[in-house]
Amino acid sequence: MNARRMATVLAAATLAGSGTYLFVYLYRWEWNRAIIAGVFFLAAQMALSTAAVLGRLRAVETAQRQRPDAPSPRVLGHIREAAAPPRDHFAWLRPQSERLGVFVPILMGAGFVLSGLAWLVERIARSTAAPRLEHGLAVDLGALALPPDHLLAGAADDDDLALLLGPDARARRWR
Repeated sequence: MNARRMATVLAAATLAGSGTYLFVYLYRWEWNRAIIAGVFFLAAQMALSTAAVLGRLRAVETAQRQRPDAPSPRVLGHIREAAAPPRDHFAWLRPQSERLGVFVPILMGAGFVLSGLAWLVERIARSTAAPRLEHGLAVDLGALALPPDHLLAGAADDDDLALLLGPDARARRWR
C-alpha cells in the first residue's frame, strides 16, 4: 500500500471517528469535547477534499502531457467548417459603407445637449438647495451658539466687568 492511499485511509478513519464522537459528545452535552471533535472532523474533511481536488488536477495534468502535439486534421476541419464567418465590427466607419456616418456627430451632439441639461439641473439645484441647507445649518448650530447677551451679563458691576474684559470693556459693551 503506498503512502497516498494510507494517508487517505487514515483521514477517512479520522473523519468517521471524530464525526461519531462529535455526536456522542453533543448527546452528552459535553460542549468542549464536542468542539474539539468538530475541529478534528472539519480538518479531516478538508484534508480529504483537498486530496480529491489535487488528485483530479494530477489526472488532468497527466492527460495534458499525454495528448498529441498536432491536432487531428479531421477534427480541425470540422472546427473550421462550424466557425461563424468573421464580422467587421466597425464597418460603419469605413468610407465605402452605404450608410451615412452620422453616428459620431449625433453622439457628440447628444453629449453637448446632455452636458447643457446637467449644467441647468446643477444651477437649479444650487439656487434652491443652498437657502434650505443654510437654514438647516443655522437651526442645528443655534444650540451651540453663545447666548445673545454675553456670559457675564450677571456681573455685579461694570468694574468687575472691566477687570475681566479689559479697560475698554464699557465701550465694547454698548456697541
